[in-house]
Amino acid sequence: MASYLIMTPPGAPADDERARFIADGFSWAAFFFPGPWLIVKRAWLIGIFVSVLQFLLLLAATMPGGFSAALLIHLALGLIVSLEGPLLVARKLSARDWTFRSVVPARDLETAEEIYYSNAEPSAREGHAAPMPADRSATGRPGAAAGLGFFESYGER
Repeated sequence: MASYLIMTPPGAPADDERARFIADGFSWAAFFFPGPWLIVKRAWLIGIFVSVLQFLLLLAATMPGGFSAALLIHLALGLIVSLEGPLLVARKLSARDWTFRSVVPARDLETAEEIYYSNAEPSAREGHAAPMPADRSATGRPGAAAGLGFFESYGER
């Protein structure tokens, strides 16, 4: 069972049709094609960096004794992107003032949409956006999403 992060555009009500459902879980496409997957998800800078790194790893694999090291680094890169890529997309939307609405555990996207829209806030159905609390981390600082990401610091140094 996967979890889906639901985010709505700036100023949109909770039951807006443009809501994005981001699957928070392992992505096979991101594992096998990390650079292109990031570029398709519009994470341009990181996607280009990962693509260049993949190309350099291919070059390193042709060198004597470099195949096993390049393969291990490529697998690690694919694993990191496949696990963290969906949350990178969510953070990118959050930086563009999209509103995090909910996390819905569901088998598939259709079930997640059905669960979310059946539990939408009543004020949002009437056309009024419900006020959302400020996004704060464990330290109380606004703007830091606590618990999102594999390498989250949770306010520590």
